[in-house]
Amino acid sequence: MKRVGVDVGGTFTDLVLWDDSTGQRFVHKVPSSADPAEAVTSGLEELCTLAGIAPGEVDLLLHGTTVATNIVIERSGARTGMVTTQGFRDILHIARKKRPLTFSSYQDVPWQSSPLVTRADRLTVPERIATKGGDVVIPLDERALRDAIRTLARQGIESLAICFLGSFANPSHEQRAAEIATAELQGAYICASSAVVPLYREYERFNTCAVNAYVGPRTASYLESLQAALTALGVQRGLRLMTSSGGLVDSVTGRRLPVQLLMSGPAAGLLAGRHSGAGAGTPDVITLDVGGTSTDVGVAPAGPLRMKHLLDTTVHDQAVMVPMVDVETIGAGGGSIAAVTGGILTVGPRSVGAAPGPACYRRGGTQATATDAA
Repeated sequence: MKRVGVDVGGTFTDLVLWDDSTGQRFVHKVPSSADPAEAVTSGLEELCTLAGIAPGEVDLLLHGTTVATNIVIERSGARTGMVTTQGFRDILHIARKKRPLTFSSYQDVPWQSSPLVTRADRLTVPERIATKGGDVVIPLDERALRDAIRTLARQGIESLAICFLGSFANPSHEQRAAEIATAELQGAYICASSAVVPLYREYERFNTCAVNAYVGPRTASYLESLQAALTALGVQRGLRLMTSSGGLVDSVTGRRLPVQLLMSGPAAGLLAGRHSGAGAGTPDVITLDVGGTSTDVGVAPAGPLRMKHLLDTTVHDQAVMVPMVDVETIGAGGGSIAAVTGGILTVGPRSVGAAPGPACYRRGGTQATATDAA
């Protein structure tokens, strides 16, 4: 079997090919591109040339990526709208009353100061399902729902999160709302919380669905483009995507649930570090992955992967209630831009990416980055 592993970062795309029949391994690196699929396909062609095989001979393509991660860190996702139960418009703002620094009165609360879904783009409709038993308490007002969706369409949303209070007990209202939204919002990315994370705890469920909708259009577009490019190259076998939990999903699931891919690349790095540690007779592993946009630190004490509690899983400043290995990420990598804000030096979360890249690459970059400092 010939297997290829691909990791797409903000600055570089790395590829490894294993040939089980010969025991050979080939490694290649190319700059990432504005369309990450271009870097994957060009890198794959060059890698296969090094190995002396045709791309169509690849049996399995395993893909780890920080595309979705970087969208959250850089706040470069789609303009997202939300429809929710009447009276619960501000769930995303209230959250859990936690603060990044518990005892400080002078601090930024990111989910309030820079929300993924602004208050103007969160609208409510009359409906209610009992959270115990799932009985319909208030029928879904479809006319109000259509009015809300049309209002959001006029406001220019590209993506819609549907989050009703009792949908984890009975998803019928969300499912009907998704049908109506699909008819009203041609071409928009639509997801319902009951299809993303059908669990109780309204803030975490609402926010997970909002993150899924926020990263959905760009991630889905990338995966569709990648699948088409691989098919054109003759790669007919399976494309599998690494998830935040260290498992694998196909590209169809990845497009539908991109929130599961938020720690895709870092999770793969931790798995590789764990494998290397076991081979070296050192099962206690800490991994440090400095990429172009983010830096990720993972731990595997005594060998087994440690999973985060579902209520403690966050990416940057966003709570996401999905299974995730114990990896922490910050918005500071090699391409992170340095700036002076209010007299204070800051680094990131914006990155120069691969084009033009850090100034020291001499490809037209003019902004100071961590790589330039190094």
